[in-house]
Amino acid sequence: MMNDTWIGVATGLLLSFWGGYLLTGWLLSPLQKAFVGAGFVRPNYRGESIPVGMGVALWLGMFFTGGLFLLADEVVEIPWAMVRDMVVVLVVGTSFLVVGLLDDAVGNREATGLRGHVRKLLREREVTTGLLKAVTGGFIGVVAAWLLGAEGWHFALDALVVALTANSINLLDLRPGRACKGVLLVLAVVGFFSLRGIDSPVYWLLLGATVAYLPEDLGARMMLGDAGSNLLGGGVGVLVLVSCGTTGILAWGIFLVLFHLYAEKYSLTETIERNRLLRWLDVLGRRTA
Repeated sequence: MMNDTWIGVATGLLLSFWGGYLLTGWLLSPLQKAFVGAGFVRPNYRGESIPVGMGVALWLGMFFTGGLFLLADEVVEIPWAMVRDMVVVLVVGTSFLVVGLLDDAVGNREATGLRGHVRKLLREREVTTGLLKAVTGGFIGVVAAWLLGAEGWHFALDALVVALTANSINLLDLRPGRACKGVLLVLAVVGFFSLRGIDSPVYWLLLGATVAYLPEDLGARMMLGDAGSNLLGGGVGVLVLVSCGTTGILAWGIFLVLFHLYAEKYSLTETIERNRLLRWLDVLGRRTA
């Protein structure tokens, strides 16, 4: 019985990483060509027109991997906690992808930050896609908390963590590779400090998909878009909930609130540029010409 359990765990974790890595990597090139052909492009910070919304490749890689994961459960009996984690991250990730794609396709770039979107609503009676994304993100957080069985004040905390983590990765996605590096940094911290971070398929699925996408992102050949950054951020939020205890989740929630308050008042890019260590990490591996 013990051997069967270890076989199920090993199968689930290996499938999560290699499925996320190989499938995402394989999908990048054909989707890039399809998006360029369809004219789904946007100028990047250099003014170069590159395909946007390439988070779709990440989602497809994760979605197909999740399907294979659930099929494998019928053969080797993967532990229920791992199956639950996979189902929740697929539901949350898919939800964030849909609302992110809406913002990528028809989003208003004149309003930025939550205050900007609220001001647009109050002064001009215009509901921006950014505001819709913020409200929908909160609802997605509620769904995630419910799926994970949170109760009482923990329910509100868990919902907040998922919504704000998704938006935090989105806030980082202003330069090539920055959002993916943010995801990898959080994965490293969670893997080191959490109770069961590396035992969850969510950890390995996010790691595989992010590592597969990172070279293209650093090369400034494609954009994650809101679809991809919110997808990854939502997945990281789920990982924190399923792998950390109450103290860790609360600490992460407080950090997220402070991070958002800072980002509403100051430019993250200017902050990074002024700090030597942050700037070095930010440009590490990025195409310079």
